[in-house]
Parts: sequence; structure tokens; C-alpha cells
Amino acid sequence: MNKPGLSVIVPVFNEERRVVPSIIRLARWLPRLRGGWELIVVDDGSEDRTPALLASLARRIPRLRLVRIPRNHGKGAAVRAGLREAWGKSVVFMDVDLSTPPTQIPAALRELARGADVAIGSRALPRSRLPVPQPLPRRLSGRAFNTAVRVICGLPFADTQCGFKAMTSRAARRLASGMREEGFAFDVELLLLARKLGLRVSEFPITWSDRAHSTVRLMGHSFGMFATLVGLRRRFRAEAGFHPVMALPLILTSVCFAVAGQVLMKHGANSLPQTGFGPGFLSAVATNQFVWGGLACYGTSGVTWLMALAKVDLSFAFPMLSLGFVATALYSWAYFGEVMSVNRTLGIALVVAGVFLIAASGAPQPQEGER
Repeated sequence: MNKPGLSVIVPVFNEERRVVPSIIRLARWLPRLRGGWELIVVDDGSEDRTPALLASLARRIPRLRLVRIPRNHGKGAAVRAGLREAWGKSVVFMDVDLSTPPTQIPAALRELARGADVAIGSRALPRSRLPVPQPLPRRLSGRAFNTAVRVICGLPFADTQCGFKAMTSRAARRLASGMREEGFAFDVELLLLARKLGLRVSEFPITWSDRAHSTVRLMGHSFGMFATLVGLRRRFRAEAGFHPVMALPLILTSVCFAVAGQVLMKHGANSLPQTGFGPGFLSAVATNQFVWGGLACYGTSGVTWLMALAKVDLSFAFPMLSLGFVATALYSWAYFGEVMSVNRTLGIALVVAGVFLIAASGAPQPQEGER
């Protein structure tokens, strides 16, 4: 049997309301493509009428192949099963709600023709079209999750979670053999695995419309997906790299010790005799526990400063670590009643401005073959 030019994979779970019109729409549109096609619907253990409806569709659509997973595992498991069954020279997987319409398939195939091994549709690029955008809470949660993906996993893409992706048959086989995630974070795993395998990944703009019956629940999945990101970082540590924000614990530790040192040194200075510099003054300094405690805190702050400096770029490290200066200056002004001089106020303003200016430097950069 000759291989079709394209395999289209559609994972489904309890989709009795829309599986029939969506699959019929796909089956009517796909013949427009040259090179032949097959449509693979993966039923991820549906418990409603979906299996019966799919069986009826299979009798009417010769190029429709059904893959049945006996028990529900998750979208990642369904996509992986579809990738393993695909025969096409190119493979596309998309959501059954057709939020990305089939008219976007040629755009994905063009990315593969230009040399990409994996092409991911994006809703967040400047040329993306969203006729029906998501509600504001979902948009905000999506941006928060994308920021977490960038920070924790080091991926530079604007939208990793769009359910429309394409790849070559060779890439599909290699990715399917390495995928483990069964839930909705499988998209992140797929991209990290592609980076590990040295595959070329291209992100391209698409047309996408929100559908009211999404199976992703805003609060129900958020915490689990963030926990999964941490697990993926551990698994793909080399591919994830080091985002400057990961140095924040060290930076905050340095700031805290700097503030503590300021407090202790101030108490120590207030308890010293007002006799001027001399042997008596030096002896009082040497036996003052506040002074020694302050010096110890300053030393610890310096060590953590150097530890953070070793992990991040200087353009990020110096402004962030200089927040210790801001914190100690403000604390001294609030607690000790010190006068905020023009120089100190200007210094605080410059540090805060520097933090905002270097924030963009933490964005992960595409590796070779990613765009």
C-alpha cells in the first residue's frame, strides 16, 4: 500500500456532540490536498456515544481509521497513539472542535517544505488571526503558563499549547517513541524532546477561534500542569538551560542578609562609645556582637551575590542584586529615620529602572533550528 501524503490525527474524548460534524467537515476538505490523505481519530476511552458514532463514520468514510484506547489516559496519550499509527509522509494533529480550521493545514505543510521537522501553530504571533478570542481569564492564564514554560523549561515559543502541530513522518516516529506525558503538558514535552533530538522547530501564525466546550478547566488543571513543568525541567535539564529568574532565590537571600547586616551594624554603631577613634574605640568595636553579626551578614550576602553572579548574565545580575541597596536604603529610612539624600534617592531610581530594562534579557533564545 502506498503511503499517503498526509496523516491527520484527531484525539477525542466524550465528544458525541461535535465529533460527527467535525469529522465530516474534515473528510470533505482533505481531498483538496494533493498526494493522498488519511484521517486518524483516536478515541481516548470515551464513555458516551462517541465510539458508536465513530464506528458509523468509519463505514461511510473509507480513509477514516479508528484507534481505540480502552481507558481514558489523556490527550498526550491519544496524540502519541496517533503518531505511532500514522502512515503519511507528513503528520498533522488538531483538535476535534476545529478551533484551527482545516484551511490552515497548507500553511503547516509549507513550513515543513521549507525545512522544518516540526511546525507549531501559534495564536500569539503578530500575524495570527483570532476571530473569536478566548475570554480574558483564559488569556491571562495562558500567558502566565507560557511565562512559566519560558522560565522553567527555557522554550522560546510564544504559544506552546495550541492544539495544531505538524511534523515529518521521521520526526513523528522519533517523538512518539520518546513521549511519556499523557496530560495536556505533552506539548511542552514534545518541544523539549524535539530540541533534545536536534529537530528543527518552526512557529507560524494561524487562524484560531475559541470554542465554548473546551475540556481544559482553568483551575482544575493549572496546578498539575505547573508541577509537570518542574518534572519536565528535571528530565530535560540540559535542554531547558538556566533562566535568570531561577537565580531569584539567591538574589533574595543576598538582599535579606544585606538588610540584616544593615540593622545589626546600625545597632552596633549606636552602642559604641562616642570617644572618637582610638584604642578604646577599637576595643569596643572588637567586642561588639552587633558589629560582628553585621559583618557576618554582609559576608553571607556577598557570597550569595557571587553565587547568583556565576549563574546569570551580568546585565541581569547587577541590577537585580543591587536591589539589596534599595532594600537597605529604604529600611534605614523607615526604621532609623535617616535622611534620604538626593544621591541615595537617585541611586534607588536608577536601580529600579535597571531592573525593568534588563527584564527582557531573561527571555530564552531559540537554539539552532528553532524559529
